[in-house]
Amino acid sequence: MPADLKLGLASTLYATWLHNSLPVALFFLIGLAALLLVFRPRRSLVLFLLGFILLFLEFEYRKHFGKDLEEQTITSIIAGEGHIRARSFLEDFFQKLIPFLLWASGWGAVALGMIFLPSEKK
Repeated sequence: MPADLKLGLASTLYATWLHNSLPVALFFLIGLAALLLVFRPRRSLVLFLLGFILLFLEFEYRKHFGKDLEEQTITSIIAGEGHIRARSFLEDFFQKLIPFLLWASGWGAVALGMIFLPSEKK
């Protein structure tokens, strides 16, 4: 394999890893929590699983389908021009509130799982 092709392949793999390292880690943690949940069902593992799923969903929402969902909803609710206040509210809802709620509830579930973890070891 030529050196420039190797360099291009390595560059592509590295760029792909940089873009997808967080979802790969979250996917691994989802799998680990689900596997542990099958063998040792505990409340903390359910919370970990739910938290990692919400964090994965938040990442995917921001990166891939949030903008399309926002445009589709605004187009279907607001027919025609005008309605600046309604459009601004919907844009804030889809661009700020939904990602924040997914992020906060994901980390909140992980934190609750950590809080319940010591009490389940007794």
